[in-house]
Amino acid sequence: RLVGRFMGEMHRYDGGRTLPLLHAARLTMPQLAVLEYAGVARTVSAVAEYAGLSRPATSFMIAKLVRRGYVRRSEGVVDRRERAIVRSAKGGALLDTIHAARVARFEASLAVLPSRVARRLQAALAETVTELDKVREPPAEPGGSLRRRRR
Repeated sequence: RLVGRFMGEMHRYDGGRTLPLLHAARLTMPQLAVLEYAGVARTVSAVAEYAGLSRPATSFMIAKLVRRGYVRRSEGVVDRRERAIVRSAKGGALLDTIHAARVARFEASLAVLPSRVARRLQAALAETVTELDKVREPPAEPGGSLRRRRR
C-alpha cells in the first residue's frame, strides 16, 4: 500500500509531462510496453504472449509501429515465415525522451521535500536500486505476459 500511496503522490506532480509525448508520437500504453520489450529482437509470438494479445492484434500493432519507424521487422533466421521485430534508433530516441520526462516529473515532485527527508530517501533509493540490480530478472519471454504481471 505504501508504494501505491507514494506513486499517487508522485503522479500528483506530473504536470502532464509524459502523456503529451505519447500523444504526439501517437503511441498507446500497450505500444509503449512493446517498444520497451523490443530492445532485443523478439518474435511476433513472443510479443503477443508478453502483451497478452492475439497474434493478429499484435501484428496490427506492430505494423503501426513499423509504419511510424519505431521498430524494424525482419524474417526469422530459422523459419522465414516467422517475423522478428526490434526497436529502431527512432524508437530508442523516443524512449529516451519519455524516460527523461518521467525523471523530470519525479525530480520535480521530490524537490518539495525538506533536505533531511530528501537525503534519507536518496539513501534508501540507492540501496533499493543496488539490491534490485542483484536480482534483476531476464526480459520476459513467452509465458510472462503483461496481463499476468499486472495481477
